Amino acid sequence: MATGPVTTTAPLLNGQIIGITYHAIAAVRDQLLAAHGLTFHQSVALKAVADGLDRAGVVDRMTSTLKVDASRAHALLDELAAGGLLDGVRPTPPSLTDKGESLHRGLTDAIAGLTERLYGDLPAAEREIAARLLAHVTARANAELAAPSTRA
Repeated sequence: MATGPVTTTAPLLNGQIIGITYHAIAAVRDQLLAAHGLTFHQSVALKAVADGLDRAGVVDRMTSTLKVDASRAHALLDELAAGGLLDGVRPTPPSLTDKGESLHRGLTDAIAGLTERLYGDLPAAEREIAARLLAHVTARANAELAAPSTRA
């Protein structure tokens, strides 16, 4: 029985591919964060404080990127303060404690290593294209979220 050459066509970018990729990366990320005693949302709040944002800036970053409501963002900051990672949560701008700074530094190093293992050997030009495509899809999804829900 003769068969022709086997050819495969790369699938087009779609929600399923993005979802599968997201869940694989999230599982690895969550494992890394759990080893540091944090959830993903807590790590985003910690990073926003480390970036020098005031409380309103942290809440804005979390509501816009994580799609959580403001009360959840405030609660996450309170959790980090209760865990001794933040000072000055209310009413002053939050800042990292020594414990928070140490945790953030260790987490940053661990994430840099993970990023290198996952993306490091991929060609920069392909990473740039992927980043532009995903940014475009993200903008469209955000527009969908902002639009009145008249679509079925």
